[in-house]
Amino acid sequence: MRIIFCDNGFNPKEVDYMYAEEYSFAEQDSLSISLISFEELKKGNIDMALRRVKPSDEEEVGIYRGWMLKPSQYILLYEGLLKKKVELINSLHEYIFCHYLPESYHVIKAFTPKTTFKKLDIPFDIRKFQDELNSFGSSPIILKDYVKSQKHYWDEACFIPDASDLEKVESVIAKFLELQGSDINEGLVFREFVELEKLTNHSKSGMPLTKEFRLFILYGKVIASFNYWDEGDYESVRPNIDFLKELIPAIDSNFFTVDIAKRKNGEWIIIELGDGQVAGLPDNANKNTFYKTLKRGK
Repeated sequence: MRIIFCDNGFNPKEVDYMYAEEYSFAEQDSLSISLISFEELKKGNIDMALRRVKPSDEEEVGIYRGWMLKPSQYILLYEGLLKKKVELINSLHEYIFCHYLPESYHVIKAFTPKTTFKKLDIPFDIRKFQDELNSFGSSPIILKDYVKSQKHYWDEACFIPDASDLEKVESVIAKFLELQGSDINEGLVFREFVELEKLTNHSKSGMPLTKEFRLFILYGKVIASFNYWDEGDYESVRPNIDFLKELIPAIDSNFFTVDIAKRKNGEWIIIELGDGQVAGLPDNANKNTFYKTLKRGK
């Protein structure tokens, strides 16, 4: 198994500082490691991006651990590594399936808040999203794109108290689009807001934090479970994964994450899926154990 990290952008021999701790544990566990240039990958210069990746003598599974990639960037990386006999653990289809919420929504629909979505045309015209908004009536909703929200700008660019209040909706969307800029992913997603068990308020942004958990799934098995947030007291609450047993085999991915949470009424729900290669490890994660488990999973 080969772990693919991004270099730090200044020295191609050093890992990006955000992944330095993961790199050290992967190295300790004697995993094969390569560094790529994220900057060159973004520019489409795949040969330059992979210039320090040593070709494998035989076919090898690769796991990318780095910044989120758009599909066009992912396929460049996937095909470039294939030429070096390193095949990323997820195909382009598998990457998109968990990375873009609308792609997997039909599979997790029974376990996640009601969701509507539509691709975004620029300039933005709220009239084109009227049907998607109307389906929520006057209920509160959450705004995001196909991948990310601006949850740390909770009141300004994420939470909409009343889906029928078009003035507020436009204001929140405008701020969201401003913050996302060129990083906007495909379109807009509106999600039913549901009450979850409260944890605390974020120490910097003030956004409400709830008792959420991030599960990593490798080849159909849960290999790790972490508190999603590094703040607040989770007390005795532990994740219930029983409700996922029949669902996990239906997820078209070899390595992915499931973020789950407990509603105030006691029901466990899925917040969203994610590709395991670009999903972050919380600070509370035991990274040593995580990489030992990845190595065993090869």
